[in-house]
Amino acid sequence: MKKQLLLLAAAITAVSLTACSSNSNNSSNSGAGASSSVPASPASTASASSAPGTAAPNAGIDDGKETMDITLMVPQYAEIGPSSDSELVKKLDEKLNVKLDIQWIPGASYNDKISVLAASNSLPDVYRVATQDYMQWRDKGVFMDVKPSLASYPNLTQYLPEEAWKELNGKDRYYGLPYYSIPHLFSMAIRQDWLDKLHLQMPATVDEFYNVAKAFVTDDPDGDGKNDTTGFSIIVDSDGKFENAEFLEGAFGLGNEWALKDGKLVAMQAQTEELKAFIGFLNKAYSEGVLDKNFLVMKPADARNKLWNGQVGIQRLNPNEALRLDEPNIQKNFPNAKLSQLLPAGPTGIRATQTDGMGQTKVVINAKIDPKKQQRILKLLDYMLSDEGYDLIKDGVEGVDYKKKDDGTYEKLETKDAGNLFSINFFRRADSAIQLHKYNDQNYVKQVEQWLDNNDKYDWPNYGLGLAAETEVYKKVNFATLNTKWMSTMVNIITGQAPIDDIDKAASDWLKNGGQQLTDEVNQIYQERQ
Repeated sequence: MKKQLLLLAAAITAVSLTACSSNSNNSSNSGAGASSSVPASPASTASASSAPGTAAPNAGIDDGKETMDITLMVPQYAEIGPSSDSELVKKLDEKLNVKLDIQWIPGASYNDKISVLAASNSLPDVYRVATQDYMQWRDKGVFMDVKPSLASYPNLTQYLPEEAWKELNGKDRYYGLPYYSIPHLFSMAIRQDWLDKLHLQMPATVDEFYNVAKAFVTDDPDGDGKNDTTGFSIIVDSDGKFENAEFLEGAFGLGNEWALKDGKLVAMQAQTEELKAFIGFLNKAYSEGVLDKNFLVMKPADARNKLWNGQVGIQRLNPNEALRLDEPNIQKNFPNAKLSQLLPAGPTGIRATQTDGMGQTKVVINAKIDPKKQQRILKLLDYMLSDEGYDLIKDGVEGVDYKKKDDGTYEKLETKDAGNLFSINFFRRADSAIQLHKYNDQNYVKQVEQWLDNNDKYDWPNYGLGLAAETEVYKKVNFATLNTKWMSTMVNIITGQAPIDDIDKAASDWLKNGGQQLTDEVNQIYQERQ
């Protein structure tokens, strides 16, 4: 136990030192992972015409006759995206009369690359930008305000919800287009074969969930005669947030960062009664061996590996991967393994699915480039969301990325470039099936769609989403440090090192050291935008 608490203290110290050295201004709840080495004024040489408030040119100034060179930058992860001379990009070039110069940057260094280009005033024409960078530069003339032009590009508003446009933007200006994130992407999954072996029903409430998780510890669900399985696990991240526990937080009435009570926003760190119910549940689970004893040092990859290795039977998963990746990996060691979706209700009947913002990441257009080019880029993005364009960037080029078979079904072809990465990593419709394609097995598609549909039924709204980053106190107080100090009390209570009533003091300290000012300022912005 002392080792665990020392690890948490080390995490607090590391966060504090990082904050001091980088002048980081993390949101109290955002857990932002963007690079902190952001230049303060990338638009210092911007012309007056690119300043905030300048009306965007009308789309009619670009007749489309001039071939335009457009630089476009996108993060790249495991797969390789289409190159500038790929068949997919050639089709976009031909359709829009452009020459796209696609720069695929490794995801791990993408934010740093943006910072370097900003410092040298050489940002690309259009690119993806993380929340922290967007908020730091939004009002400094770096990004084009696209709102005045949207009437000319109907696909952009038809296929992207208004809520996504509004995130991180005021009422009158949109300095970025939403890179749509599926709000209810993650599900809790449970080993159905373990339930069947122990003759247990799918748990419908958190109390039933607890009893099932305990049976997974005590009743040898894998049948190996050993006491080597865990009920469930959670994660405490370096920004003072719980992961893998969102369904429980919501079920016990906690806000998703911000709750709405009597018309006012309340930070979850100050919801003392709900916290006592939630933390008390975890304390009981820890003391009875139901909660993984190593939760404090758990990383997402560790939790997933435990699922694959048969050490735990309950885990948060992406439905797009649960049946395609997770279940097959479990079956390598346990051939009869089967995963089912888990959605238990809390004491008052609340069911909650992890719910994230739809537009916290943005696709931005350089404010300093020629207005004609800005409009051509909007035409490109609008085309990408049209029926023809979206089919192209989501599934790729027929005959290159896939082929149509004689029976009317489709088959994926092996290619060096993944054509679908434009929609995965750069720009897409509000499409929860973004990772499902015409060439996938349709029975698999139906199963994944059912999981995603079930998620959508149990929204866990964040009523103050993105507002913390717009406050003045956000610029002065390092909330990652404050949240981690708050979390240290939660961990002490969970592990039996402190009484449950210490939650009251933790909430009071959080409010006193910046949380109350944050709450006041967030509420002011929230009321102004109603």
